[in-house]
Amino acid sequence: MKLTKLEHACIELNEGASRLIIDPGIFAISLTNLSGITAVVITHLHPDHFDETKVGQILEQNPGVPIFTTQQLAERLPAGAATVPTLGQTYQAGDFTLQFYGTMHAIIMDNMPQDQNVGVRVNNALYYPGDSFTPCPDAHSVTAVPSNAPWMKLAEAVDFLRSDQATQHFPTHYGFMNEAGFDLANRLLGGASEQANKTYHPLKPGDTLEL
Repeated sequence: MKLTKLEHACIELNEGASRLIIDPGIFAISLTNLSGITAVVITHLHPDHFDETKVGQILEQNPGVPIFTTQQLAERLPAGAATVPTLGQTYQAGDFTLQFYGTMHAIIMDNMPQDQNVGVRVNNALYYPGDSFTPCPDAHSVTAVPSNAPWMKLAEAVDFLRSDQATQHFPTHYGFMNEAGFDLANRLLGGASEQANKTYHPLKPGDTLEL
């Protein structure tokens, strides 16, 4: 399975003839080819993960494409367009096997609503938690680690990386940082990964990883 990191929180996965897009948000400017998409996972409704215009175009160019997301976001999509996954159940979309974990977004501020969020494991290999540090209890080898957000501090990302059973990690959710901030986060996360005898891949938009 080939992983391509796109801007901020967006990821593209390719397996055989199948193509999976995770979190096509407003910052995913390089996601311009919207045809031939097998499935979409949207972890939650925030615009940096869900670009309503882009998702509308995906639905138009890929009739019947399954979109896996929260109940909260499903209510914003056309009737029948979304599948709200049951935790613990396995879903098949082309060459992709999907399982889902967690129910809520990390708390941003105590006076803001806590929106729904769901993480996903793909082909028993990649775990993507969305905007949370919900652990994945099932076997996986690579995890996307949120590296910057108003709902987190870097120490939480380090704890998540250390406790996660995956041996490989890469950063996601870094569109709010400048280059210096991204480099600093990568040095700290990379150092924590090395201390834990794991491998850290500082993927930038356009970089790929074979899983």
